[in-house]
Amino acid sequence: MAFFILLPIYFWIQPSIKPAGTLEQKQESLLKLGGGIDAITVAAGPESLRFQKNKDGKFYDLVAPPGKFVPHDLMEAMVSLLTSAKSVEVVADDSTDLAQFGLDQPKSVITIEAPGQPQPIKIAFGNENPTHTAIYAQIQGIPKVFLLGQNIEYYQSLMFQWIEGKQGKNA
Repeated sequence: MAFFILLPIYFWIQPSIKPAGTLEQKQESLLKLGGGIDAITVAAGPESLRFQKNKDGKFYDLVAPPGKFVPHDLMEAMVSLLTSAKSVEVVADDSTDLAQFGLDQPKSVITIEAPGQPQPIKIAFGNENPTHTAIYAQIQGIPKVFLLGQNIEYYQSLMFQWIEGKQGKNA
């Protein structure tokens, strides 16, 4: 008897489960770079660094600023993160108020040069989301604002620490 009384209550308070298609509508592929990445420039404030694939195409070399060092695995991690981001959460389809995301004055900008791309792709990075698990980003020329994991910001900060001599042997 209790079963018949509790069964309707169970279905009434049970949270509705949204179909998987609903969740996918808010997620999109970040970059479609089937041919990989030839070069990346990372700019944060007045500082910038640029690394590009070396002649054999296996590694990335830091080419600017000259005479500085960033480990190959750190550059590879950045490239891997950008090329493997299959889906990102879109938080605004057409944002006219970029200030709420910190994108009116981005903290950093990554410029990507890739084969088959007529122009470099620029991604601006703004504030952290409220839970401090991701940062807001926007691709130049696309009005959507999306979230990207904080690893990208972490890799950028590590690269600049290497440039400034705050990592490795110089620390």
